[in-house]
Amino acid sequence: MSPGFQDQVDQMMGRLAEHRNQLMETQARLAKETVKVTSKDRAITVVMGTRSDVREIKFNGDRYRSMAPAELGRALVQLLEQARADVHEKVNRAVAPFTGFGDEVRESMLGGTEALKAMNEARKLWPQQGPGGTAFGRRGEDEDETDG
Repeated sequence: MSPGFQDQVDQMMGRLAEHRNQLMETQARLAKETVKVTSKDRAITVVMGTRSDVREIKFNGDRYRSMAPAELGRALVQLLEQARADVHEKVNRAVAPFTGFGDEVRESMLGGTEALKAMNEARKLWPQQGPGGTAFGRRGEDEDETDG
C-alpha cells in the first residue's frame, strides 16, 4: 500500500472508531430514556422506554373508574400507540447524525462521487463470479443441488 493510501485508511479507521463510540454512547443513553404520554382528560398516563417497552401505566384520579371497559381499552390502546410513535420519533432524531457514514467512507476511499459512479457502472457490466467461475444466481438446468 502506498503511504498516502495507508494514511487515508488510518484516518478513516480513526473516524470509524470515533463514530462507533458515539453510537454506543447514544445507544446507552437511549436505553435509559422514556417517553410519557397522558390522555387528554388526564385520566391515564403511559410511560414507555425507547425499545417500546411499557414501563408504567398510571391511572390518575378516579376518572378511569367511571369509564366503560371498552372506552378504557380504547384509551389505553390509543396512548400506547402514541407513546410508540413518540419513541420512534425520539430514536430517529437520536440516530439521524449517524446515517450516511458508510456512504461517506466509501466515497472517501474511492476518491469521490465520480469514481463511485464509475465503479457502480462497471459492476453492472460483469456478473458476480461464484465457485467454479459460474455467475451467482445462475444454475445450469442439468445441475443437481446435492453432491453425489
